[in-house]
Amino acid sequence: MKSRIFTLLAFGIVAVGLAGLVACSSETEATTAEMKLPTLQCGSCSSTVEKALKNVEGVESVAVDLETKTAKVTFVAKVTNVPALEQAVVKTGYAANDKKADPKAYATLAECCKIDGH
Repeated sequence: MKSRIFTLLAFGIVAVGLAGLVACSSETEATTAEMKLPTLQCGSCSSTVEKALKNVEGVESVAVDLETKTAKVTFVAKVTNVPALEQAVVKTGYAANDKKADPKAYATLAECCKIDGH
């Protein structure tokens, strides 16, 4: 009798745990997008862009690569999207994919963060 109760109890715990995992994964299905950041110049640029992207609601992680001038952003597609991510970068004074930097924000960047001909 004790072994039967133990088996039922163990089965119940496993079932509840699996149900919780399924519920969590369906709510937070993440998407990863790579963004081109052609105007990044230095570590300060990377930090500014990374912070702006992390502040977008729905963003789970950000990895900015200064060498390749890209960012990999993992986000919840039900909460945000690539155009919103691009807009967050543009507002900081940097270009994102084919979107040009906001001119007023660009003007406030440090000289080391500006590119010739912009």
